[in-house]
Amino acid sequence: MNEKIEFVIAQFNAVVGDIEGNTNRIIKIIEDNRSLDAIKVFIFPELALCGYLPEDLLLREDFANKTNMAIRELKAHISSNEYLILGAPKYSKDESDIRNSVFILNNREIKDIYDKQTLPNYGVFDEKRYFKKGNKNLVINIKGNKIGILICEDSWNISSLYSKDLENLDFLVSINASPFEKSKDIKRRKFFQKVSLKYNFNLIYLNSVGGQDEIVFDGSSFLVDRKGSIKNICNSFSEDVCKISIENKEYSQKSLLKYEKALLGNDEALYEAVKTGTYDYITKSNLNGVLLGLSGGIDSALTLAIANDIFDKKDIEAILLPSVFTSDLSIQLAKEQCKLLDINYSVISIKDIDQTINKTLEKRFSGLPSDTTEENIQARARGLILMSISNKTGKILLTTGNKSELAVGYSTLYGDMCGSFAPLKDLYKSEVYSLSKWRNSKSISIPEAVIQRMPTAELSLDQYDIDTLPQYDILDSILKSFIEDKKSLEEICNMGFEKSLVSNIINMVISNEYKRRQYCPGVKVTPQSFGRERRFPIVSRFKY
Repeated sequence: MNEKIEFVIAQFNAVVGDIEGNTNRIIKIIEDNRSLDAIKVFIFPELALCGYLPEDLLLREDFANKTNMAIRELKAHISSNEYLILGAPKYSKDESDIRNSVFILNNREIKDIYDKQTLPNYGVFDEKRYFKKGNKNLVINIKGNKIGILICEDSWNISSLYSKDLENLDFLVSINASPFEKSKDIKRRKFFQKVSLKYNFNLIYLNSVGGQDEIVFDGSSFLVDRKGSIKNICNSFSEDVCKISIENKEYSQKSLLKYEKALLGNDEALYEAVKTGTYDYITKSNLNGVLLGLSGGIDSALTLAIANDIFDKKDIEAILLPSVFTSDLSIQLAKEQCKLLDINYSVISIKDIDQTINKTLEKRFSGLPSDTTEENIQARARGLILMSISNKTGKILLTTGNKSELAVGYSTLYGDMCGSFAPLKDLYKSEVYSLSKWRNSKSISIPEAVIQRMPTAELSLDQYDIDTLPQYDILDSILKSFIEDKKSLEEICNMGFEKSLVSNIINMVISNEYKRRQYCPGVKVTPQSFGRERRFPIVSRFKY
């Protein structure tokens, strides 16, 4: 008679660098899910012990010491009928050799260690800077069940790693730190369905969850059976612990029934990614409260709706900063949203400070025509006030700009670009509208008139965005083609766009790199987010 085995799959939100805190939470999950009626196999994601990715913290001796101490502590908690499959860094004795590894703990011992063999070094990944790669596969045997272990990128390259030792597996355990991107969850599932079917094994795909700097992990962990059928087990964008029983080297159907969960739609997944990334950035930094400048426009309105969905109302403050060009409608809509969401707000006019600065510069600017300088003074006056309130209250200032504006430089350095975190940083303007409509379909959080009105910066009389930029659906199509798809001028023109328009937009993207380098972090949701992922020189004569 086969002994009962239960996989305890822990979709874990690690805090980078908090090795003690992560260790305590791992131990608590183990203790909360113990029982004597089965052999337990606890599985945690890639680098769960220290969080993904600690970057140069990995190179510190004190970090290595804490990691090794934590592994020794965890060993003491694992009994003879328990196994812990844990992602953690592995250090050589002199700490010159660091591996991205899986530790297999059982009966208060390290039974085995697997070292990641395929180190990603593209996009946000920089693993070759820190880790040396492993060179052999690992298969463990738990009561007759043959279980292979791989880490993230290894699984995507299983065809190159596959050898006789991986033949006839019963289960492949793949632990991951795979960042969220739009539609990536579907891509994962389709790929691993084919893998399981091809190699005839059951697969456990366990992903990290939570935000870290600009990256957000969606979790969305799943199982695949030998026939390539997907079984959803973990929620998206939240910690989750699922227990799956094993019978005769297969998943127990009874234990799977309660874990069938619906996939998120595209807009919902995107919204949850932005929420999770914003929340974790602030809470993991031990910051309390947020504030933002609320203009009556779509970007700040969506930012406020997101903040309202993740923080207590008492910890949110909206600041209305009208100028001589601010319309009554803008003030009315901003106030309406605050009342709708029951958010505290204050109104601070920038008219006096704007006049004072212009008066101060009057002699210096004598004989020079008015231009965007005077417009930017207003934006910078707002930035000064918002940063001062943030400084005084300790609330973090949320920047409200979007990817379309950031791409073409339609923003003011040290003005509306001020802030500590930008939730919408990787969302194009058309996506801001789409998410605003989606959010309102659940419950009204944004006045409908905000969504319907023409976008305007209101920095001069009767000013609208279309005075400077094409309509956002056109702009975003060109930007996505150039930035995400890396298409050339000719290829974009072949899509039906006028050459002079495309050339102008591309050159705006190239010439505004200096602004983007000074922008605050924000949630990454595309494969070509501005920052670590898309790296272009600031000084460049590459123009069209």
